[in-house]
Amino acid sequence: MLKILYAASNNKSAKIQLARFMSAMSGKPYQIKIAAYLKSSPKNLNIDWTLDSLLNIYKPEHISLENDNFRIYYEQVKYFAPDLIISDLEYFTSHIANLLDATLWQCSSSIINFALANTYDLGLFKTYSFVFNRNPVHVQRTVNIIDNSNCNFVWSHLGDMVNPPLLKPNFQWMRPYHSVGKPYIPCRHNLVAALLQNNVKIISLMKKHSDSVIFSDFYQESTAHVSFKDIENVDEYSCNLYNSNTFVCEGQTSFLADAFYNRKYPIILTDFDDPECIINSVLTEHFSLGTTLYDDSQDFVQKEVENQYNKDIEFLHEKIMEY
Repeated sequence: MLKILYAASNNKSAKIQLARFMSAMSGKPYQIKIAAYLKSSPKNLNIDWTLDSLLNIYKPEHISLENDNFRIYYEQVKYFAPDLIISDLEYFTSHIANLLDATLWQCSSSIINFALANTYDLGLFKTYSFVFNRNPVHVQRTVNIIDNSNCNFVWSHLGDMVNPPLLKPNFQWMRPYHSVGKPYIPCRHNLVAALLQNNVKIISLMKKHSDSVIFSDFYQESTAHVSFKDIENVDEYSCNLYNSNTFVCEGQTSFLADAFYNRKYPIILTDFDDPECIINSVLTEHFSLGTTLYDDSQDFVQKEVENQYNKDIEFLHEKIMEY
């Protein structure tokens, strides 16, 4: 039986990617262990290693291998002896994979900023310098992770564009998991949103428009003129998304992929605390796949996007089956 260690990064987007990967792997003949942070841990999913213990409690942004908890984690991974380590650009696990000379795949939506062959003059670091860490040590650490991995997969729907952007030679597209809805009258709504957190701007926008639905994991909440539903209900979520007039999110890759494969032109109210959401917002507008709003008073258009399924792109579980 193939033994796999999957390591999720310390961000909210990694939580969706991990949850959907594990759903796709359900029932398959593999032994999978999971390493994740509290921020990237889906509810109702068993986490074998909680990686927050590897961070400095006073300066969590300070990454160091010089701590006892890392040594314990290393010994436990060594004992598990995984045949394959899949990392969402997770630093500690990637380093352990190199120490053990284990096969290491990076599969991440955050890797796209390093993977594009053309930078498209997006001005990310100039416009959003308050978020992007241009510290050479931070950048070099990510470059080292990429250079020392056996494969680098860009988890993004952009590979299924009619004219997808080119990637550098050491990168490949990986299709995000998604569900495509079907026409169904009870699922028709004006605005449908997917949220990982309570976003005041998005909720305010939804309240200004009739027949608005928000899918989240805080669906027990109630707000006037807005219906809250459980995002764990994949069938209802995809049905509502497919039959909506407009889809709204904060810019997470998985949610933008949901919009793309359901041919929706999303409205993004960007989570400016998440570099991935910023990158996605800029790329989405650049490729005319959606639009970004900066407040809930702006007008927006409703239209359909064009997509295709590139025959050379696979899902992660398909790539594992070939391994």
